[in-house]
Amino acid sequence: MGRGKTPLLIAALTAVVTVVAVIATLPVQAVTIVPWTGTWSASPQSGGSSFNQQTLRQIVHTSTGGSVVRVQLSNAFGTQPVTVADVHIAQRTSGSAIATGTDHQITFAGSASTTIAAGATAVSDAVGFTVPAFSDVAISIYLPQPTGPATFHQTGEQTNYIASGDVSANASLTGAQITGSYYFLTNLDIQNSAAAGAVVTLGASITEGVASAADANHRWPNYLATRLANSGRTVGVLNQGIGGNRLLVDGAGQSALNRFDRDVLAQPGVRWVIFSDDPINDLASYPPPTAAQLIDGIQQLISRAHQNGVKFLCSTLTPFQGAGGWTPQGESGRESVNAFVRSANSGCDGLVDQDAATHDPANPTMFLPAYDSGDHVHPNEAGMQAIANAVDLSLFGSSMSPTAAVIPGVVQAENYETGGQGVGYSVSAVNGTANGYRPDGVDLEATADTGGGYNIGWTAPGQWFKYTVNAAAAGSYTLSLRVAAPSAASGALHLADASGTNLTGSVNIPATGGWQSWTTVTLPVTLRAGQQVLTLAADTGGWNINSMQFGGSEGPYGGTAAGVPGVVQAENYDTGGPGVGFSVSAVNGTANGYRPDGVDLEATADTGGGYDIGWTTGGQWFKYTVNAAAAAGSYTLSLRVAAPSAASGALHLADASGTNLTGGLNIPATGGWQSWTTVTVTVTLPAGQQVLTLAEDTGGWNINSLQFAHSG
Repeated sequence: MGRGKTPLLIAALTAVVTVVAVIATLPVQAVTIVPWTGTWSASPQSGGSSFNQQTLRQIVHTSTGGSVVRVQLSNAFGTQPVTVADVHIAQRTSGSAIATGTDHQITFAGSASTTIAAGATAVSDAVGFTVPAFSDVAISIYLPQPTGPATFHQTGEQTNYIASGDVSANASLTGAQITGSYYFLTNLDIQNSAAAGAVVTLGASITEGVASAADANHRWPNYLATRLANSGRTVGVLNQGIGGNRLLVDGAGQSALNRFDRDVLAQPGVRWVIFSDDPINDLASYPPPTAAQLIDGIQQLISRAHQNGVKFLCSTLTPFQGAGGWTPQGESGRESVNAFVRSANSGCDGLVDQDAATHDPANPTMFLPAYDSGDHVHPNEAGMQAIANAVDLSLFGSSMSPTAAVIPGVVQAENYETGGQGVGYSVSAVNGTANGYRPDGVDLEATADTGGGYNIGWTAPGQWFKYTVNAAAAGSYTLSLRVAAPSAASGALHLADASGTNLTGSVNIPATGGWQSWTTVTLPVTLRAGQQVLTLAADTGGWNINSMQFGGSEGPYGGTAAGVPGVVQAENYDTGGPGVGFSVSAVNGTANGYRPDGVDLEATADTGGGYDIGWTTGGQWFKYTVNAAAAAGSYTLSLRVAAPSAASGALHLADASGTNLTGGLNIPATGGWQSWTTVTVTVTLPAGQQVLTLAEDTGGWNINSLQFAHSG
């Protein structure tokens, strides 16, 4: 029975068979009836190459993660049965190479091989396999017998590999041919209890990603997947674009009308479809259809989606004047279609205004030059991003992210994302003794580091933890990792963004003397502004981590350096956050509303009011940017301080090089925390702007201000 003939029936039968497969192949304690969600797909076409006694290793880039997977293989357009054997799935490292420790064989009804009838589809058994979002997965298929012309997807914008013989389990494929097409493989599906479903992007070459770089995953559906993930939504994005595809007429693939059931309604977990650029190819044909014909076709798709409980998100058509096939008649049709989908009575459940996002305001029938790939019909990668940015994420429900950690600030290691194994984290075993902190807690233990709480331990290669953060501004941050390791760990970990880009390089951890002997490893990291998901990836084991502190770019409070001679208020330490503008071991202050990153501040009873710094502790420090505009030379420094008991060697002032400018300063007993006195010392400063550090050498005192008077 052909998948294309009765797709909804087959989808229902597949669901039943899949549940049986899960029960048959997974341990009893792991069985959970979780719906399938597509994480990757490609639309099948006719006319591919023939194969015989060859292995295909095909690379797919996931859009969301899970811990159980299955694959779908299609012979929809085959003229004869096709036998597949020795199918494997593994994480791809680079090129045709795989991480052999992740390799799993895939079975079909318990068998290592299956024969797919002409016109049919094979759905594999479920297999426990952790699939991170935005990862490259290699799926290898051995074809032991002549296949005849393959069902394929012609333009994948991805390098895939063809090798002689059965080499599906090989670590890499030496001497393999390369191709940019996908053969037989149409879907990778995952199970993830946090998944909200999948969105299908149905369209032509713009959706397929033509004009984006091969192997870069810079198609607009890829960018949309990143936006969804960064917003905290767990939604699969399934690209069903075919270059040259049309809404009304078969040609480059079946028309959207003819493939809608298979390529949209039968997709696992589909809840939304974005209908994109197909009508552009109709309008570029000769003679072009009328706008009424195109609108009727769109209305048919809307009706079919709604009958199956799928929301239909319409797109305006991007401009294409200057491209081959453009005519005034076609332009008139484009404008009519755009007016229809923008109208209140269109029946669309939402609108992606690709036209408004990409056209040149001065020439609305053409792309904005910055978005034009050069052929005037396909956007470049910046244009692809603009299309993805035009999608209103609220159409996919509310964000499911926990409260994002603020940067600059501290991210506690134990506060990784929710979602469970394969979603918020991935570990090979649960060993922690303090997991009561998290319902899904893994590898946590009470920490002896300053501040208490829990650290992540029992690290192992391949483990990872995700964190949602919100960076106040784009730019460079100082990342300070609190780590412990009995022995040095080279290349221990790295931090990656949602696309998988390594932000830190390999981070080495020195030997600290024990699992609870803590030190700080500091390195720079560049972040974009706004909410985003970061992944802490373990590349080796043998170390613990307690926190990640992100410090911003240091600068004077209020944007202007404090004038010297003059008064520097203690609470006006530099911006940049912990590790940059200040460093404290704990936050105790009751008046922190004065500073978004305020620490250890309290309303002061000293003359002039304001706030003082209290809860002093040896090792803490605060930086101040000042401008000695008058001249280089000696200044009388008057410190307003309070202390219930005398504090010997309480503090010192240092310059940017760390030179102690004052020596250790003693603070006399003043009679109470808010009984103030002045301690005076002479300091020598150079002329101009500079950064001074107020360093706490002991605790037990408060400070309100530093007054500098030029003395010569």
